[in-house]
Amino acid sequence: MHPGVTEYPCTGVKLYAPPLVLLHGWGMDSQIWADLPQQLRRVADVITLDLPGFAKSPALQHYSESHMYQWMAELLPERCYLIGLSLGGMLCSGFAAGYPQRIAGLVTLSSNIHFVASEANVAALDSQQYRGFIDAYRDDRDSCLKRFSGLQAQGDQQQRQLLRQLRAMPLCLDTYSGGQLLELLGEIDNHQALEQLGCPMLAILGQGDALVPVASKNRVASLNRQIEIAVIEGAGHLPHLAQTDTVSEKILSFLERQLYGLDKAKVADSFGRAAHKYDCAALLQHQVGEQMIAQLEGNTQLAKLIDLGCGTGYHTGQLQALFPAAQVIGVDLSPTMLAYASSRYPEANWLCGDAEDLPLDDHSQELIFSNFALQWCSDLPRLCGELFRVLKPGGELCFAVPGPQTLTELRDAWQRVDGEVHVNRFYSLEVWQTALERAGFSRLELHSDKRIQQHGSVRELLMELKNVGAHNINAGKQNTLTGKQHLQALYAAYEDYRQADGTVPATWEIIRARGIA
Repeated sequence: MHPGVTEYPCTGVKLYAPPLVLLHGWGMDSQIWADLPQQLRRVADVITLDLPGFAKSPALQHYSESHMYQWMAELLPERCYLIGLSLGGMLCSGFAAGYPQRIAGLVTLSSNIHFVASEANVAALDSQQYRGFIDAYRDDRDSCLKRFSGLQAQGDQQQRQLLRQLRAMPLCLDTYSGGQLLELLGEIDNHQALEQLGCPMLAILGQGDALVPVASKNRVASLNRQIEIAVIEGAGHLPHLAQTDTVSEKILSFLERQLYGLDKAKVADSFGRAAHKYDCAALLQHQVGEQMIAQLEGNTQLAKLIDLGCGTGYHTGQLQALFPAAQVIGVDLSPTMLAYASSRYPEANWLCGDAEDLPLDDHSQELIFSNFALQWCSDLPRLCGELFRVLKPGGELCFAVPGPQTLTELRDAWQRVDGEVHVNRFYSLEVWQTALERAGFSRLELHSDKRIQQHGSVRELLMELKNVGAHNINAGKQNTLTGKQHLQALYAAYEDYRQADGTVPATWEIIRARGIA
């Protein structure tokens, strides 16, 4: 392993993400990350790099931007997520723009477009103050670093504690390298890099940062409106030290959105193409839906209810039979699926809409029924809030979704083939319960069970998933063709799961939930 590189293997439930590489800023080596690598390694492999001349990382002869990017290119994995602090963030931004094929996503902490204020970027460190740092470093390196620690802690609600923590960190720094990197800090200008950035990016800033003013977010947003910005209240230049849990949650949430975010148009199109084959393939889904309907009590006084994610309308008619006096509306995201449902059940009511933005009035429904549909929503707080909004007080919510243990065999087999995202990710019972409770639902009943389907071959399993529109359409899926050799490798990896009778299993975890608005 290269000196100055530290690896933290994943210890939890992996996101199947490329490694996360952390690059610190000026004035302190990788110690500055403290517990953050440990927090992040719960979901992915983590690597920390020490800048040249810091800790055990060998010094460079030249410290221009091009030399630094070449240094990074030699050390970084073939593809990774970059997380950079201050100077590290500026270097990561430039590298991501110059090597787009290497970077899956970018997170910067307390990083500016340009560290020193100018006419183009006034929300930055005063130029005279910066030049004072240059002179101070040349005159008395240790005093300058001590002063810099004070500025990093300034503006944080835990300033004194943070300053003690910083001054307790022993620093091994090559004096020449420190001076060259301090000069580079004032030279880097990422205006063009951020404008051209092709990967997803999250910029995290501290509200009270004395080195990178929070107002710099306005300039960042104006350069590239695709960049997400998160401001940590009560934090200074090192928000990850004072508020580790908050910062790690922001980063993990960002990673999940990149890997498992859903394009609703693609979801609708996928199910639309599967409409004519869906009912023949969705035997498990129909069985679960029928069991839920059997547990509902027919109420002749019920006036309005919806079958949310109704698909082909298979359960819509069953609900109408159970509640004959009610207006039952089948709601689905896919116009093509609704057209197919309407052709089969022309007397029914149909509505095209997104579960996270329902075209229904507040408190207009007395029952929301949903079977194997809500897993296509990525923003659970928004979804649950919308369900609560639409239901009348005392109205009932009843749904079933796949849980995280669904298709574990397929997920693991693909992981051994290429490590990419091939299987949709599903939320756990605990995550669903928390989201429902926060939305206002009461008398919640949630439970899960596992069912194992047996298939004659892996190809048969893949075709069934395709025929129910449930093949992978995550944002993290690479745009590569699943060719013959790729599939053969998958079939071989799946052999470990083949049963004595020759069949291959596919596990489904099914979460059922009921609650009252």
